[in-house]
Amino acid sequence: MPAVSHLKRLSAVKSNGGVKFLTPAAFPGSHCPLHPALALAGNIKGLSSLVVGTPECATYSRIVLANTQVKPGEQHWTYVLDASEVVFGCRQGLMEALQKLDQAGAKAVLLLATCVPELTGEDIEGLVREAQPKLSARLTCVMLGHFKCNSFPAGSWKTLQAIGTLMEPRTVRPQVINVLGRSPGEKHIPLPPILRALKQQGFSLRCLSPGSALDDFLAAPDAALNLVLSPFADPLAAAMEQSFGIPAFRLHTVYAAAEIDALYAAIAEKLGLQWGNEFNRERLEALSLQEQARKRLHGCRYICAHIGPVRALPLAAFLAAMGMEPVLLHLEEFWPDDKQWAEVLQALGYDPLVCHMVNSGADAPLLASLAPDLCLGDVTGAKVRFPCVPYLSDLYGLSGYERTSSLLRKLLHALEQPSVVKEGGARHGLA
Repeated sequence: MPAVSHLKRLSAVKSNGGVKFLTPAAFPGSHCPLHPALALAGNIKGLSSLVVGTPECATYSRIVLANTQVKPGEQHWTYVLDASEVVFGCRQGLMEALQKLDQAGAKAVLLLATCVPELTGEDIEGLVREAQPKLSARLTCVMLGHFKCNSFPAGSWKTLQAIGTLMEPRTVRPQVINVLGRSPGEKHIPLPPILRALKQQGFSLRCLSPGSALDDFLAAPDAALNLVLSPFADPLAAAMEQSFGIPAFRLHTVYAAAEIDALYAAIAEKLGLQWGNEFNRERLEALSLQEQARKRLHGCRYICAHIGPVRALPLAAFLAAMGMEPVLLHLEEFWPDDKQWAEVLQALGYDPLVCHMVNSGADAPLLASLAPDLCLGDVTGAKVRFPCVPYLSDLYGLSGYERTSSLLRKLLHALEQPSVVKEGGARHGLA
């Protein structure tokens, strides 16, 4: 495969830096991590922000926040570095800006350090520790150098992690459960069955996601456990587990019915409850589809393109256990625990090539040359002759048996369709 000889096998990748672009032309590119970080900060009620960077970063931040409704106690400011500060540092100016933010009534401030301060080695974390005792507002920071990652997810999970540093220990309330990765205002996506069952059993669910209030995040250490629905919230759950001993149960990485059985049993044991026959119908449907898929998909060679908020490696591990061979995986992000998932795949006998896809038009012919039996996700804007399973973003919000069933139905349906040339829609978004 000379056209992909520049790519690394998964076992050789240790960080985002090891994930190479599939084709040289990186256009239209990806959002930089400042975009989701600001979008998140602007949608946490009670959180203020201070972007530190170049005039371009300041302009970009105004665009991202253009539709944000600023609530009482919030300020969203920018700090534009001048040439002297790029050379000699911006500590003094930032200290003065933080004092002004404090006087303006900010309750908590998130410093967002962009590429230049990270390149010049500005000690933002040290500045936060030095400034905090002098201010009423709580301070935290996040480093967002785009040169350290290929894409945008780091802006979300690092921001949530930074908000986690504002938390302090609380007395645990056994009836309270944090749901990480679901918005409290998320009415368009039905509540997953496990969350409905917990509500019926009298538990109070605290949703932590964009749309939540900062006060909800600060109260989160009082929960009996964290249910994690989204990969973006997983690093925060891991940090809370380490700092406060709150166990995390990850619903977004399990697909096999047996693994879901074990996870639900562990949740029930922790909460001291019985599920009864609560999930029988969904479980039997997932088992039936799993059996069908195992027969139909075994030996199938596939590539993984853009699959939205679904993590590629846990999904690949599930499919590998059913005999599907991953040939090439697009990784939007190499997550902190992806080394563990790489080991799972290797134990199953697979070590796929990994890449970053940003240029569908150029990527598509190369993908076709790999002759996959199936493509998971979208190859947007390009004509392809192999079966695709688009719209995996639809799995967002689902969990447990219903997500597994939805996924397997999509895979089986795609293989039943006649092979035709398909063209996706245009893809938008600049860094």
